[in-house]
Amino acid sequence: MGTPVILIHGMWCHGGLLSRLDELLSARTYECHRPTLPAHEAGPVQADAVARLSIRDYAEALKDYIASQNFSQPPVLVGHSMGGLLAQMLATEIPTAALVLLTPASPRGINAVVPRTFWTFLGVLSRFGFWRRAHKLSPERTRQCAVNGLHAAQQEKIIKSLVYESGRMLSEIAFWWADRKRATRVEAKAVRCPVYVVSAGQDWLTPPSVVKKVAARYANATHRHWPDRGHWVIDDIDTEDMVREIDSWLRPILLRARRPSVPLVASNIRSIAREI
Repeated sequence: MGTPVILIHGMWCHGGLLSRLDELLSARTYECHRPTLPAHEAGPVQADAVARLSIRDYAEALKDYIASQNFSQPPVLVGHSMGGLLAQMLATEIPTAALVLLTPASPRGINAVVPRTFWTFLGVLSRFGFWRRAHKLSPERTRQCAVNGLHAAQQEKIIKSLVYESGRMLSEIAFWWADRKRATRVEAKAVRCPVYVVSAGQDWLTPPSVVKKVAARYANATHRHWPDRGHWVIDDIDTEDMVREIDSWLRPILLRARRPSVPLVASNIRSIAREI
């Protein structure tokens, strides 16, 4: 079996929307898994079920999912948007081979509400009590801010498949400074694996100015900026090139991790002693 890769979807999404990444990574011998987060399956009660879930509920569900797989080696965590924040959170708690953060949401301590995001979420944030309600961007705002840059038919297909998202989770990211439970806290020093971060110049949900600060948190991070892409890097015209670059970055890391250490046997000790 190949190296396990956990694909973590973003806000309003589900595991099915990561099929292109799954296809491209699986073709390169990775063993891909794309779980759907709690209450993200479409249905008549989905909005009520997801409304007050915390991002910690999502993280705990992912931890349980990963534990249930009984992987023989630490997985690579690949997160898009909110899934990128979840990947950062998980990497502080479970063994992780590497982190790949695709236009990731930011953890506690980074201001996510910049002019671009404020305008994008204005219709949601202006509703009193939004933190207790489920929300979804309007189709028009989704076209402008989430799937901009894609052709019209693809945009409509994605919009039809989106689900409602938790208002509580949004408030935990946007207004982290008011969250006494510190739900989105990520201790950067606890992330010991290599990190690859992708930002997009035309991204209105996780603008490059914010993503750049995410990358700067990690001493061992590689930051790749695509100036002409929008937020939906998981399935656009450049996704295959992006995956090729990620694979080139990732393989040497995994190879070094698998290389057995040389035991310090008696002959080695004698050789060292002679040199001394």
